[in-house]
Amino acid sequence: MLNGSIAKRYATALFEEAKAQFVDQQIYEHFGMLYQSMLAEPDLQMALINPRVTIEKKYTLLLLASGLDPEATTLYTRFLRLLLENRRENQLRLIIFVYREMYRTLYNIDRVVFETAIPVDDAIVNHLTERIKAHRHRKVECVQKVNPDLIGGFRLRIGDRRYDYSYRHQLEKIRKELCPTL
Repeated sequence: MLNGSIAKRYATALFEEAKAQFVDQQIYEHFGMLYQSMLAEPDLQMALINPRVTIEKKYTLLLLASGLDPEATTLYTRFLRLLLENRRENQLRLIIFVYREMYRTLYNIDRVVFETAIPVDDAIVNHLTERIKAHRHRKVECVQKVNPDLIGGFRLRIGDRRYDYSYRHQLEKIRKELCPTL
């Protein structure tokens, strides 16, 4: 069986139960915080796949990275324990991805990535978010990233669509027009 199908089964089962218990948004938020923690601390991912780290330590790490008290008992915490007991912690990032995509699909949420060369004011991000909401008639979850390689301008990703208005992209287009063989 493919790893993706294992993750999808776990995510789907959790999502269905979370909807039935009306805690799907809560789990969505916990998964969001956990994913951000995993990005910020690569050692967390390493600890999860390390066979020397006990299930209890992994469980405590996951709860803390999710912003929860280790004493909490919820569907989310029971799910994490089940995942660890079945030795599926290596599937966690994919499970998070699948769950969050299912949630966004159900609640008509577009994930927008706004990438700029330098940090921009929150007012600009909010204006962009409002414009996208008005145009697409959907909720928007906007993530801002800073990428100095863009030189200037911005890149925008809305779902599967990508828009590149960066100086780097414009310079690359000019280079290709002037020197098509390079």
